[in-house]
Amino acid sequence: MGVIGLNKKRLLTILATAVMAAPTFSTLNVEASSQKMRELEEQQQELNEKSNQLDGEISNREQNMQSLDEEKKQLEAEVAELQGNIDVLVTEIDEQTKEIERIEKEIERLNEEIEQLIEQIARRNEQLESQARSVQTHANPADIVDMMMSAESLSDLIGRIGVVSQLVSANQNIMQAQLDDQLQLEENEAQVVTEQEEMQDVKAQMEVSRNNLVTQRVALDDKIIEVAERFNMNEQEKNSFINEQTVVAERASNLSKEMQAEQQRIIEAERKRQQEIRIAEEKRRAEAEAKAVAEAKAEEKARAAEAEAAAQAKSQANARAEAERKAQQAQTSSSNNSSSSNSGSNAGSNSNNSTNGSAQTSTGWIRPASGRNTSPFGYRTHPVNGGRSFHSGLDIAGSGPIRSSRAGTVTTAAYNGSLGYYVVVNHGDGYSSMYAHMTPNLSVAPGQQVSQGQQLGIMGTTGTSTGVHLHFEIHRNGSPVNPQNYIN
Repeated sequence: MGVIGLNKKRLLTILATAVMAAPTFSTLNVEASSQKMRELEEQQQELNEKSNQLDGEISNREQNMQSLDEEKKQLEAEVAELQGNIDVLVTEIDEQTKEIERIEKEIERLNEEIEQLIEQIARRNEQLESQARSVQTHANPADIVDMMMSAESLSDLIGRIGVVSQLVSANQNIMQAQLDDQLQLEENEAQVVTEQEEMQDVKAQMEVSRNNLVTQRVALDDKIIEVAERFNMNEQEKNSFINEQTVVAERASNLSKEMQAEQQRIIEAERKRQQEIRIAEEKRRAEAEAKAVAEAKAEEKARAAEAEAAAQAKSQANARAEAERKAQQAQTSSSNNSSSSNSGSNAGSNSNNSTNGSAQTSTGWIRPASGRNTSPFGYRTHPVNGGRSFHSGLDIAGSGPIRSSRAGTVTTAAYNGSLGYYVVVNHGDGYSSMYAHMTPNLSVAPGQQVSQGQQLGIMGTTGTSTGVHLHFEIHRNGSPVNPQNYIN
């Protein structure tokens, strides 16, 4: 575009020079010289103005193209970084899938050993029970003594004693083997429980990785669309981005299907055990709810009794005050003392009433990040577009981890062109909180339970942002409220 603008500028300069040279030739016609000169001067002035205007337009276009080229390079770098993050997440998910397969094989091996141990223990139990029945039916201490006494020689006696010893020793060996197998069985069962817990942890981490993969793919799509719109890419460039986007989408879709199948298989394998746990939990919850209802009714009765007692006390106090007033009118000499006593009594009553209204309660919220408050809740001048708008949250500038202000359930962990990477936590009592402009690789996924103070992500400057900070919102029944009233 710069070369084209330069050629146009040269053409205009040549045209202006030709126009300026025209009066030299027009002097041959003396009668028309004055009129021709005025016309040429007017044309020259118009051309000069047009040339200056074009120079200004060309300069503006070149400056704009230079600025847009720098922005394009920055956007291309961000797209490359997001693609790198996606590749890392894909590798992590592959490793987590392999780890789950390894744990499943180990659990299968342990279950086989457990079955073998159970069979061995059962066989020995049958052998011991058979020997015990034989001894109870046929054995007699006198028989053993007779066997010893009937020995014909010393060698015969020693042989019979050896047989008895072997029988006793054999039973001892069987009991020891039985004890060893029982201990090994318990150890294998405990190891199966440990492996299952480890598999659940790996599964939860894989779910977080999958959510981060989806959110970063959305961010990649957003950046590609921004590049296409702002720089009017030609068809070849646009197809290149679309092809890359299609490859990423296919990879994400395949991973999502594999993970869903894996999750369904694990759920089916543990359905019976989970059903028993749910039944027990529902029973416990029903008992707790019944207990809570009973306690609430008892508390309501107690409050009603307190209110009735307070009303009776007030009525009695009014009656005493009326009696004192009449006594003061009848006994002028003691009115001053009675007034002083009543005044002291009233002062004590007022003091007690004042004390009853000074109780304070905690909000139950914590500050979600360290740093200083930079933009409060309410109307402000927007830091990007400059217009006046309502700021529905609190900005905290700083760095480091962002933590949940209260316990709850993660409902959203995604990417948005304005909010960047953000997380929404539902606290279950009409309140929810939102944390925006975080860095990629969030620490939680939708549906996950989080405790107060648990890390959600790291403070960043993604989305529409002018610097590293946290945009923090609190919503009550769907409407934003001032966070400073809760975290201060």
